[in-house]
Amino acid sequence: MISKELEEKLSNPPRKSVNLVVKVDPKKLNFISMVVDGHGRIALPRTRSGKQGILDFLTSPDCVDDLLLILENIKKEYDPTLEIIKDLGDNWLEAVT
Repeated sequence: MISKELEEKLSNPPRKSVNLVVKVDPKKLNFISMVVDGHGRIALPRTRSGKQGILDFLTSPDCVDDLLLILENIKKEYDPTLEIIKDLGDNWLEAVT
């Protein structure tokens, strides 16, 4: 599910934040957002494009592994189309556009 390049990038702390951009089935976007949000605030979900099914998940470096486990489980059990597109990291300019 996660590319070697992204895995390597995520394993090189320290960083202030991790901002994963994820593509999901647009019909399942709200459910996926609520599942991640409901796991003890591991990540803050944000809808980037509802029509395209693009979500951002903002999390701390300490919570990345937990977030990836949740996303892998969602992919396996609920939405096989789930795909991590990229990590915006601390690039807030790109993250807010």
